[in-house]
Amino acid sequence: MKWYGKYFKVGILFSRAGIATQILLSAGNDLFLVDTGDGTLRDLIQQNIDLNRIKAIFFTHGHADHVSGLFAVLSQFRNMERMQKVEIVYPEGTTSIAHIIQAFKKSISQTLFSIGCQQISTSQTIQVSGITMKAYQMTHYAAVGHHKLLYPDIAMGYRFSFEGESIAITGDTGLCQNLKDLVKGVDIALIDSTLQDSEVTEERVNKLHLSEQKAREIGKLCRLYIPIHSSSPESNSID
Repeated sequence: MKWYGKYFKVGILFSRAGIATQILLSAGNDLFLVDTGDGTLRDLIQQNIDLNRIKAIFFTHGHADHVSGLFAVLSQFRNMERMQKVEIVYPEGTTSIAHIIQAFKKSISQTLFSIGCQQISTSQTIQVSGITMKAYQMTHYAAVGHHKLLYPDIAMGYRFSFEGESIAITGDTGLCQNLKDLVKGVDIALIDSTLQDSEVTEERVNKLHLSEQKAREIGKLCRLYIPIHSSSPESNSID
């Protein structure tokens, strides 16, 4: 699935709940990844993406299905002798992403490229290679098994702006006011749509993930929305 604005583009490389999510933004000649779940490098190569054009990697949160492909992407940067710096942006207090970066640096002694790390907090706005990003704290719990809730975790949704066009990516989230503020008025929103009708409870929708129905309701706040993080076996291809 992909969307083309006049200047800004977004493609979903893959997004399936519990397996992987990786999203690609294009702004001018630059590319940006949002989350790097398992298989991100494979998906980039299959789409013939020029990895040298990737300027930054943004993470919505630190759960495995959103971060486990980072080591492979960084390793490929090293193997191809990339020289440009890559920025990695993630929510303040998230430990898994920092640990992956540390593990990469410890296991790979020399690289031609450098890694810049920025930890961000809610409502913070930053600029990276011509795009502007504002962070919105989402409501999302860690869970195991069949949506067994454990504890509230750190998660962000992002609004990206470039040349007057805007894209919102919710990441994983339950229903909250910040979600509505994030999505309202953007050109396109990629919205968590994990829960199927048979899985919906009030607690899950408020603390864990949106249902397909709730995603449609939230999607009315923007010009166009695309569901992501589905529980169905079909992947969302960038094609």
